[in-house]
Amino acid sequence: NLPCCCGFRRPKPTWRTRPQSWPTTMNKHDSRGENLGRGRVQFEDAKGVKDLAYKLAGDFRDSKLEGATIIVDRLERLKDLAVDGQVEQMRQLKDVMKNWREILNSVPDETDELATGDMAVCSSWYAPKVQVKLKDLFEEFKDTEKAFAQIKPDKFQDLGRRMNKAMEKIAPAVYGMQNLPNEVSDVADRADEREETLKDTDTKAMKKLLEGQGMTISLSSLEDCKRGLLDLVEPTQRNLEKVQTFVSEAHDKFKQAFEVPCPCCCMTSYVYDQPSRCLTELLENADRALDVDLQPFFELLRGLKDDYSDLDLNRVSKPTNRFAALATERVDRLDKIVAGVRPSGSYCLMPMSTSSRRR
Repeated sequence: NLPCCCGFRRPKPTWRTRPQSWPTTMNKHDSRGENLGRGRVQFEDAKGVKDLAYKLAGDFRDSKLEGATIIVDRLERLKDLAVDGQVEQMRQLKDVMKNWREILNSVPDETDELATGDMAVCSSWYAPKVQVKLKDLFEEFKDTEKAFAQIKPDKFQDLGRRMNKAMEKIAPAVYGMQNLPNEVSDVADRADEREETLKDTDTKAMKKLLEGQGMTISLSSLEDCKRGLLDLVEPTQRNLEKVQTFVSEAHDKFKQAFEVPCPCCCMTSYVYDQPSRCLTELLENADRALDVDLQPFFELLRGLKDDYSDLDLNRVSKPTNRFAALATERVDRLDKIVAGVRPSGSYCLMPMSTSSRRR
């Protein structure tokens, strides 16, 4: 201990040697230094990509692209219904209509067959009364048959094919833009786990998606499909409603035609328990008609009239153009990050300046 000027003794410093395990420098070729540096870059890369995904989600909201996506969803549904044309449903109804016509048209020649079982003893009194009712039903049926003949499924199929051609460019573009924030977020998640996956990111496909090639022409084609649309839809809707009304009431009307008039109305239950061949066939075909599902056709007609005929397609084009403009900068930034981690990449990972960041 050495005395100091004020009389106190300072402790003698203890000198220790540096352990051999301590590196004197962090050589760039040292494996531990390389791993530490690469881990930091890996973290920065993943964080940068995650930030881009977050900003893309904001772009999606700001551009109101969700509204365009809803419209495209609806157009896709209408297109599929139109392509189908409800041909199978119309074929089933056509068969029923044909059977009804044959049965009702043959009634005057089969008067003796209208009364069977217990009613056969008074066939001469009962059969003419049924015949009159069935004749009235036949006239009503003819109007329904005429309305049914004016429904043209092939015209809706043609419309569906033209809509489908237009939607081939529109739907993938809008759905691709909708999914872009999640796609970039998935890239960040994979890079966070394994940095080498980042170099496999296909930014070219993202850029091509945002270019929206063919969208303008496709939207114009979709607009052309609306010409004369109401002239097709509105008459079809009226005719289909007329057919549906007759079909829904046919079972009850055919049974009512075979009711026994007074003073023997109590015999009606016997008629139903022992039906004639005519009544049996009419009711069987009525049940077949009820099994035909016309709701998809009505959905198509209502959708074409309410959602498509007066649709302003700018509600699709403006949000997609706006999102593409915002997202292009994000994808360019992602492209630089990806190029920076590729062995042959010439880009350097540089932070974006505060002024250039989009808030």
